[in-house]
Amino acid sequence: MYMSKIVKSGRIIYFFYLLALTVLFGSLYIYNEFERTSQEIKKLNLQSNIHYIDNITSNMAHHIKNATPKGIVKTLKDNAHLREELEKDLQLLITKKYRYVYVVDKNKNNRNFRFLLDGAKNAADKSDFLESYVPLNLQYWNEVYTRKKAVYYKDKSLKALWLTYLKPIIVDNKVEAIIAIDFSLQEQNLITSALKKLTQTFILIALFSLSVFIIIIFFSYIDRKRIRTLQFQTKEIQHFNETLQEKVNVEVAKNREKDNMLLHQSKLAQMGEMISMIAHQWRQPLSAISATSSAIKLKAQRNKLDKEQTIQLANKIANYAQHLSTTINDFREFFKPNKEKLETTYTNIIEDVLKIIQEPIQNKAIKFTQELHCEEKIFTYPNEIKQVILNLIKNAEDVLLEKQIQNPYIKLKTFKEAEYLILEVSDNAGGVPTEIVDKIFEPYFSTKTKKDGTGLGLYMSKTIIHEHCKGKLSVSNDENGAVFRIELQEIKRKV
Repeated sequence: MYMSKIVKSGRIIYFFYLLALTVLFGSLYIYNEFERTSQEIKKLNLQSNIHYIDNITSNMAHHIKNATPKGIVKTLKDNAHLREELEKDLQLLITKKYRYVYVVDKNKNNRNFRFLLDGAKNAADKSDFLESYVPLNLQYWNEVYTRKKAVYYKDKSLKALWLTYLKPIIVDNKVEAIIAIDFSLQEQNLITSALKKLTQTFILIALFSLSVFIIIIFFSYIDRKRIRTLQFQTKEIQHFNETLQEKVNVEVAKNREKDNMLLHQSKLAQMGEMISMIAHQWRQPLSAISATSSAIKLKAQRNKLDKEQTIQLANKIANYAQHLSTTINDFREFFKPNKEKLETTYTNIIEDVLKIIQEPIQNKAIKFTQELHCEEKIFTYPNEIKQVILNLIKNAEDVLLEKQIQNPYIKLKTFKEAEYLILEVSDNAGGVPTEIVDKIFEPYFSTKTKKDGTGLGLYMSKTIIHEHCKGKLSVSNDENGAVFRIELQEIKRKV
């Protein structure tokens, strides 16, 4: 039963093959015959027009010859009244189809043409008797004198809408003058346009037939291929469904491992920066302790160390040691793991960050500006927010030093916008290039690759703000530089 349906389907397809081929070749044959007939029609139409205008100009040439027995130029020059009468006869030919009718001859002295009769109806457009005339297509006019036969050409300057017909007036086997008449090709163009539309119709029919033939072959191929591959695809889908859950679990585990690895790398990078900051902040107190102890030793060796000086120098050492202990406590609190959300404010978070980073950055001649206008509380992970702010400030420091900006500054600004509390970290380093502004939050993308940049800082910062704190981290440029913007929701108190 199934095989009989396949055989029947195959016969139908072959029938459509035959039908499509018949229509295709039939259309091509009809199109070829139509093209040949179209050329015949256009040729016959043009020949008919030429024959008609040849009769008109022949009669006019005969009339002018009879009216000027002493020669055309001499007779017209001596008889102005006859010239006016002949010009009126020329005017009778001017219609919508025949535009200009005039008679010219070739001056034997300078070989230029000159007007003998002008059939223009408007006096302003009429040329004077024997007025010089230089045709645009001079070779056709000279050809009339050479061949002593009528010549016609299309005027390309008028987009070939007019055809100029030149008829010689021959006296004693010499060309005495030329009758020129312009007649419209509008009728010819209408016929050509209509034939062109029909030609386009035949082309469309042929293309349609070809398309039908191609579509039939294509769908036939697709149908056979579908039958051959259906069973194989069914088995593949079944196997895929059986292993899908396993693949999902594997990919989820990989993604978690990747995120943990990225977070670990990011923390290691920040810890390295923190250690560098601790060393920087310890350097001065340690140098002071060393100098103070050297002073105690020197005074003791010279027996000049009295009780008051000993207490004073010991207090200095104690103060320096207290400063070192405070620095350790600040950094330990900064990295203290905190898995619970706490109520805090941007101001408190910024103060804790600046305790660690403000002095070393200001020592590099970078000015800190604070515009803190937001004291509303947020419910979040303070230490994670501190890590994000620290990363943004360090990035600003790096780019300011790299570009050697004059009067560099880093601005911290807080304010409220609708139901969101905003913290902005900006600088005057010129901003983020537009070609990378959409990439800077991607993992391993760094503009500091030559300086061992990991490309994880901004990625982890965005992960912390978006996923952990349910906020938003974005970047834009103002007239001075980059503006990183943190948006967190304010704590909503129940009334």
